[in-house]
Amino acid sequence: MTESRQFYRAPSSKKVELVHHGESLAGVLENISFNGALLHLCHPPGLSGGTGCLLRIHLDPDPEPRPPLQIWTEVVHGANELLGVKFVDHDVDGSGCIALLMELMREEPDQEQDDLDRVRGYLADYCNTP
Repeated sequence: MTESRQFYRAPSSKKVELVHHGESLAGVLENISFNGALLHLCHPPGLSGGTGCLLRIHLDPDPEPRPPLQIWTEVVHGANELLGVKFVDHDVDGSGCIALLMELMREEPDQEQDDLDRVRGYLADYCNTP
């Protein structure tokens, strides 16, 4: 099968919160790309496509505690506790998405060289560098 995704999805297990109308839904980040993320929430959120939410990704201390990464998102799809969101209204460089993606890649000790080469290509294309 041919990979049709525009950007690599880095697997993760970071804790997340999805905030909608003051209600916070806890969960785990399944994977993240430059465009969006897949979340596994503790309870089915009951949010329909197009719903705007604030995603907070809790980062590991490095070496000091860091505030959560906050990104405005829009729900794309959901099934039970899984929810796909796309990033909206943010500056990718300023939001820390690239830094987070790189951090998540470093956490994968068994990462295949082909995957790393593919990610480097995506980053080069994304940042318009040779």
